Amino acid sequence: MDPRNDGRYHRFIENMDQIPSLPAVVANLIKVVTSAETSAEDAAELIEKDPALTSKVLRLANSAFYGIPRSISSVQSAVVILGFNTLKSIVLSASVMDLFPVKASGGSFDRQRFWKHSIVCALVAKHIAQNSLNRLYIDPQSAFCAGIMHDIGKLIFELFTPKEYAAVCLRCKQSGSPLVETETGMIGLNHAEIGRILADKWALPLDLEYTIVHHHAPQEANKIIELVSLIHLADILAHKLDCGLWENEPCAREWTDARKRLSMDDVHYERIFNSLPDEIEKFKEFFSIIGG
Repeated sequence: MDPRNDGRYHRFIENMDQIPSLPAVVANLIKVVTSAETSAEDAAELIEKDPALTSKVLRLANSAFYGIPRSISSVQSAVVILGFNTLKSIVLSASVMDLFPVKASGGSFDRQRFWKHSIVCALVAKHIAQNSLNRLYIDPQSAFCAGIMHDIGKLIFELFTPKEYAAVCLRCKQSGSPLVETETGMIGLNHAEIGRILADKWALPLDLEYTIVHHHAPQEANKIIELVSLIHLADILAHKLDCGLWENEPCAREWTDARKRLSMDDVHYERIFNSLPDEIEKFKEFFSIIGG
């Protein structure tokens, strides 16, 4: 059944007017960084219209997270050194975390754990992309950005149906069923389907929309299936590292062809997995700057 034929889907569409739009600086930046005519100065001028965002960009650019060997004193320098895709990731992450801050969380849905899962998924996706450039040709920063955004639909559930969603989370904890399956069973829609609505409202790029909508079923994506498969696998690995919404949260099943689509054999997979504990320690610094 197409979820868009369900009355609850239309209820969510109607409620979407209550969700803030992306800040103009973010919406404009997403547009301009895809243009071949955009300069570092153009991008910097957009970011500098928001002093708080400017501060976060410079703090992160000068942090150990990126490990730039020299001090970056201006946003334009940050754009030149880090690149457009990195700046897009920083700006989009910071803005979305401002819209859904940790301090507003309550009940059984732990936003701090939600953002930890999202950031760890992003770090895992970036790490895989960096270590597979000779096979995948997936930009690591695009993978990072997609990892940050993949579960955004969960925040919409928490915002509009907090009691229902608390019951969904409780049922998952008790039954051990994956969250995406329990959402569909109890609410009639899952967070990937709700994420489609938000992606449309925010006019997100196709790569982000597809990873949000298809990360649990990459075989259903008719475009950019490699990136979707990458986020699918990174999501599963984040759960294996116990970075879910709660301790030992179960994860949806891995698509049987996911590793094949990523040209990843068992040896490569094990090497990636064993290197992740050190990699995910970086989440703390990213979170303290972007989420602060």
